[in-house]
Amino acid sequence: MGPDGEAGPRSGSTVISIVLPDRTGGPAGPEKAALGPLSGDGVKMFRERADHRWTGTERRPRSAGITVDQLSITGMALVFNPAAFWLRRAIWLAIIVCLLVWLCVQLRLCVLRLTEGGTVRTWSRRTVTDIPLPAVTVCHGNRFKKSVVLRHQPAGAASWPSWHRLGYQTLNWSSFDGLDQFYAEASYGWDDMVLFCIVDGRNCKDIGTFRRVPTLLNGLCTTFNTNATVTRRLTTSQVTLVLEEKEPLGEFEHSGWQVFLHPQDVRYNDVSFLSGLVATVKIYGNRMHQVNVQRAITDELPHGSGDGCNSSADALAGYQRCIAGCLMGAMQQRAAPSGERDQPPCAVPWVARHVYRSEPPSCRTMADLERSSMGTHNGVSEQAFVAWSSRCRCPLPCRMARYRIQSQEKWHIEETSIYLAYPEARGGTHGSLMLWLSEDEEVIVEREAYSANSFISDVGGNLGLMLGGSLLTFVEIVDCVIASCLSRREKRARVKS
Repeated sequence: MGPDGEAGPRSGSTVISIVLPDRTGGPAGPEKAALGPLSGDGVKMFRERADHRWTGTERRPRSAGITVDQLSITGMALVFNPAAFWLRRAIWLAIIVCLLVWLCVQLRLCVLRLTEGGTVRTWSRRTVTDIPLPAVTVCHGNRFKKSVVLRHQPAGAASWPSWHRLGYQTLNWSSFDGLDQFYAEASYGWDDMVLFCIVDGRNCKDIGTFRRVPTLLNGLCTTFNTNATVTRRLTTSQVTLVLEEKEPLGEFEHSGWQVFLHPQDVRYNDVSFLSGLVATVKIYGNRMHQVNVQRAITDELPHGSGDGCNSSADALAGYQRCIAGCLMGAMQQRAAPSGERDQPPCAVPWVARHVYRSEPPSCRTMADLERSSMGTHNGVSEQAFVAWSSRCRCPLPCRMARYRIQSQEKWHIEETSIYLAYPEARGGTHGSLMLWLSEDEEVIVEREAYSANSFISDVGGNLGLMLGGSLLTFVEIVDCVIASCLSRREKRARVKS
């Protein structure tokens, strides 16, 4: 017991004295240096000291030359501040490490998407006030006139069904001077097929031009081209085409007409027909056809899907020249006998003269025709065309317009009032086509599935979301590395000196 009756320290015991500094920074008084449990003021002062350690941000001098704590990454300055509380630094370091791991995962996914490549297509529609007219190509379903074919067949053996089965083999080749003469006499021209053609109330002959197109599959066709445009029509069609058969044909001998719709810059021929560059409308005898047509524009990437495309100005003409030359070579190699390949061929009407190396004469015998046409004089199927063109590397144009048939309706002429208005049409074979051109164009654009711009955007977004940084953060990291290397080099130089 002490002198005042209080308990004092026992003999042999250890006395622990806790001295708390005064709030003013001076030495503690005797009343605050008492032994035993802390007083209320002492506990409060201890907590304030601990809080000061948690929130302390004073910096200590650093001996290293690298200043990592100056990076713009959120929390990096606190992690590399040795004056901050250790637990606070550890928590921030763990958060930054976790976010860095997640950032690396996201960046890896972005790199994988970029390396995979691929393309996507977007569909949109736009409305035009001036609707461009398609080029209209008209071909006769019979290919040749019955009266001319029968006249050039052998006497007593003339037969229209045999011509449909055997073709040129049924002809008497001595009755005409070469295949070109027969082709010109027996083919249907525009005036032989078309009774009248009206575009927005104007005659087709007043606003356009006509081009004769010899083909193998559809005979001699005629293409109507014009630069005129039309507007939207609600009650009547913009284009009206009335066809008439002038040849005397029996029942079931008329095969109708073929009408092909294609852009003005597409030249109709067998290649464009088999390549799918044209839209086909079949017109039957004594039928009225109403067809709704829409224009579609495709814009592809030069190195997109498939074999790519050609972005040059004359890509379309180049494609047709390329595919025609390739098909000629393929047919010659597969169909012509080896002993006859070196013989000069004769000319056939459906092959342009510039394709031949020299100016050959027209074919005059069936043997010459079989040798020069390489077995295609009786026609070419779509399967044969695909097989022959499979090895042709002829890219299509990157930007191209096509016409699509949206809907088609047809009626018998007897169901209308045509015979009442035109009694002279009764007993003949007629067909009509009414084209309704849509003012809505479909635009198909091919784009990269994951472009470089998307990659940069995703990288920047992930970097800002995870670490609060930007692309300049990479510049800061490079700057810190360079500064660290230079600082170490200077330090080594001072040590050596």
